[in-house]
Amino acid sequence: MSFEFPKEMEKYWFGNSPFKTHLLNSLTLLLPDIEKYLIFNVNQRLKLIENPELLQTGKAFIGQEAQHSLQHTKFWENLRASGYKIDLYLRCLKAVLFKALANPLNNQFNLAISAGIEHLTTLFAEFALEENFLQEAEPTLKNLFEWHAVEEIEHKSVVFDVLQNSTRSYLVRLLGLVISHLLVLVFLNLGLVMLLYQDKKLLDKKVWQEMIQFWLTQEKVLFRVLFNALKY
Repeated sequence: MSFEFPKEMEKYWFGNSPFKTHLLNSLTLLLPDIEKYLIFNVNQRLKLIENPELLQTGKAFIGQEAQHSLQHTKFWENLRASGYKIDLYLRCLKAVLFKALANPLNNQFNLAISAGIEHLTTLFAEFALEENFLQEAEPTLKNLFEWHAVEEIEHKSVVFDVLQNSTRSYLVRLLGLVISHLLVLVFLNLGLVMLLYQDKKLLDKKVWQEMIQFWLTQEKVLFRVLFNALKY
């Protein structure tokens, strides 16, 4: 897939909702470096894997994640053209992923974090498709997120299988789950707050109503996340 995003599109391209638009704008800022982090960790382990089937699926995973990173990065230019200041956020995210996690910690622990990230993103993917969450989104961006969601579901177990090939420690797996969920949820909401602040929408009553509905009362995504983590 290769996406070309219209230069002229509605500022709030998701159902004219600042909350939903910036939630997914934040996700688009978060995903490319997350994908690179996953690729780095899986690639480190692939050099030691002898199972030909796992080796093949691991390489296919890297190919898919590289494409996801590339396609989401394209939309950054639209955000910059709309006047959003995103570079400080991107530098902080990169520093956490590669200076605080990937380099100082061993590969097993980073694979555990990576498997936890994949478990969470698979939940988001299933939610988006099963609930038809993206139906009001701008068509090109709807296609981008739905394509990404399908491929997340397709390769959802690959990083976990690579982790199991490296270590079967339940403690490592559990710590990876906790850190991965904190990492994704903190940066997802940090990006959301940053973009809403730049739009002077951070104190908008409707934004907070939609936020509470999404996380707690209507879509109940926070409860889905907690239940999904318990299953893991």
